[in-house]
Amino acid sequence: MIEPVDKTTFATVADDTALTVVDFWADWCGPCKMQEPVLEALDELYDGRVKFVSLDVDQHQEIAQQFEIMSIPALVIFKNGQPAEKVVGFHPQAALKKYLDQKLAEVTTA
Repeated sequence: MIEPVDKTTFATVADDTALTVVDFWADWCGPCKMQEPVLEALDELYDGRVKFVSLDVDQHQEIAQQFEIMSIPALVIFKNGQPAEKVVGFHPQAALKKYLDQKLAEVTTA
């Protein structure tokens, strides 16, 4: 299961890994529910090389506003602790894996 974060734990989500993916979602969002098993499968596949966490935008609107989340699902990619990119909408596992493989190569060669 992807680790849920809140306003207390969010500040440290990207501290311990080179690449962190924050899933911005809401319970009422159909595409978010489709994205969840994809992220869980990728979390298993990457086995700690990429950290995955989730943030409920309804419960933490201030954080969603801070990252200018206008549509969900949205993934904010943190590289070396800093927000670097945002990916919006549902993405199938193969496409997201290809994207994350590229991002992982960028942080390991930097």
